[in-house]
Amino acid sequence: MNSILFFVGWCAGWVCFVGAARRGGTRRYTARSPGDSSRRDPVSVVVPCRNEERNVPELLGSLQRSLRSADQVIVVDDNSIDATSRVAEECGATVIHVGLLPDGWAGKPYACWLGARHGTHETIIFIDADVRIGPNAIDDIVNVLDEYPTAVVSVMPWHHTGTLVERLSMMFNVVSSLVGGIQTRRGTRRVAYGPFMAVRRDVYMSVGGHANEQVRRAVVEDLAIARTMPESVALLGREKEVEYRMYPHGWNQLLEGWTKNTALGAVSVPRWSAIGTIVWVASLCGGVVTSPWFYVLSVGQMWMFSRRVGNFGPISVLLYPVHAMVFVGVALRSAVRSALFGSVTWRGRSIDTR
Repeated sequence: MNSILFFVGWCAGWVCFVGAARRGGTRRYTARSPGDSSRRDPVSVVVPCRNEERNVPELLGSLQRSLRSADQVIVVDDNSIDATSRVAEECGATVIHVGLLPDGWAGKPYACWLGARHGTHETIIFIDADVRIGPNAIDDIVNVLDEYPTAVVSVMPWHHTGTLVERLSMMFNVVSSLVGGIQTRRGTRRVAYGPFMAVRRDVYMSVGGHANEQVRRAVVEDLAIARTMPESVALLGREKEVEYRMYPHGWNQLLEGWTKNTALGAVSVPRWSAIGTIVWVASLCGGVVTSPWFYVLSVGQMWMFSRRVGNFGPISVLLYPVHAMVFVGVALRSAVRSALFGSVTWRGRSIDTR
């Protein structure tokens, strides 16, 4: 019986993986040839920021390789207490300030909404401050948006980790890449990746954008936007094309961040993706104690999965049981906090999860 349960979970992981690579909802993000990108229209890039003075110069520096003279860069300062605004202005960005957060709004949706309204171009691109992009990244995402003009097109960045603690994000990144595996562009529970998203202004405004009642209160606003827009096309980024560095400041930041994402994302992802992912994680945890051959099979599988999402090397893969335990522990912490307190915390703000 244990063998049967393992193989069911192991196969469920492959189903999600193949779906994430090949189905209409999620596919690999691929660069275009230079000649294909010569005629794109200008874009408005919106960067919502809260205490990002370290990240803003690196993001804006990487953006310069991908922007054109008519493009617009808007940094929206969400009541930062550091030098985010000054640094952004020194880098040449237009800076607007959130001011007092209105009732009924979460911080990031309001910052995105202000930035989108301030933008002047038909294509709006939202980029988180911890993202780094390659010279073709803007052209590439606009190209996909041209194929799906009514969609929110998003990219899950490739995770560039620098410390041992950061590498504990391996399971979270893999799961994030799998949850879009069983979905369609027009399904009721779709996926989008908030760090790098593009929309057409007219479509975005027609559904209310980040001001939509379903989105304005959402802290995981990318999933809310995906459900609100007519379509969602979610892609996986490649190294040096679209990448980020998450939670570089230690265990507490990682724990708080993934607790928030797990608590709020668990109720929003496609149902069959969630079931398949849970069954797969159960096979990882149970297989390693059932048979050494099951461990070997899971190592091979994890190696395939993790290479797509970040620089998680052989040691991280061999230690996948540790990563699985961290993932399960954070998921349980999220569930307990949501059930007992109805909230989690992120960057000094209490976030309602009910």
